[in-house]
Amino acid sequence: MLKRFNISVPSEFEEPLLGLADFYGVSAFSNPLIRDEGMGETDFVYTGQTVVSFIVSTIEQDSEEIEKGIIKWLDDFSLPKNSLSCEEYSENQDWMANFKQYFKPIQIGDEIVIRPPWEEPLPCEDKATTILIDPGMAFGTGTHETTRLCLSFLSKMDVKNQQFLDLGAGSGILSFYLMKKGAKSGVAIEIEGAAVENMKKNAALNNIPKELEMICADLGKYKPISQVDGIVANITSPVILEYLPYFSPWVKKGGWGVFSGVNSANAELVKKAFAQNGWSSLQEKTDGDWHGFLEKRTEN
Repeated sequence: MLKRFNISVPSEFEEPLLGLADFYGVSAFSNPLIRDEGMGETDFVYTGQTVVSFIVSTIEQDSEEIEKGIIKWLDDFSLPKNSLSCEEYSENQDWMANFKQYFKPIQIGDEIVIRPPWEEPLPCEDKATTILIDPGMAFGTGTHETTRLCLSFLSKMDVKNQQFLDLGAGSGILSFYLMKKGAKSGVAIEIEGAAVENMKKNAALNNIPKELEMICADLGKYKPISQVDGIVANITSPVILEYLPYFSPWVKKGGWGVFSGVNSANAELVKKAFAQNGWSSLQEKTDGDWHGFLEKRTEN
């Protein structure tokens, strides 16, 4: 039996809540809550709320302890207890089905469309790069601010014939976009095995070539065969701060780094860490409470 704990919180609490999921060792995904407005296919607005879901196996994990921990966390942040709801599923039940209402086609500028396969194509897709995403258990549907920040940087870059690493690849959006832009090869790294399997299914949906390797690995243990031209990391601030000394040397001198998943509370700490680990800031963007960074590697 699976339990899905859904916690609806103001978006600025998303990152610390994902940290709680890491503490308990449970799979988690999040998505901004949106509200339809108007009649157009992309006419919706962000409500400022995010739902974070913990997926707990009642056989392998102590679901009661985890539920108590979530309630205590809500109390610590003075958030109402009714922010938490719980649903139970059998192992073969589609627990993502009722979340599909939140996965809408997203157009980013004039160049990128991210669309779930059950939605009709947008009129602009004949001129845009389209990425089909069935999120499954993976983080990353295109609606999230941090994904949009990364794509806004990548859309302006020339990555033809380059090699890259995608750290915390989630559903594969960023890797797929880089491959569609002409990257020579890449490695998409995820720590969750289920997310890697889902990423491979998404790769097939997008006809991604075999030059994109998708692996399940811990960043602290992974070692690339050689240095790469660039790195993209849409991961949380604590993970960036912990692993930046490990993965910074994986990038060639003069190479690029695109980072997001950093909220306003941790942005200054992360910027200092970039400078301390051989990165020079080229550009910083914000979307709501989230920050994205384009960095240049200044050391070998």
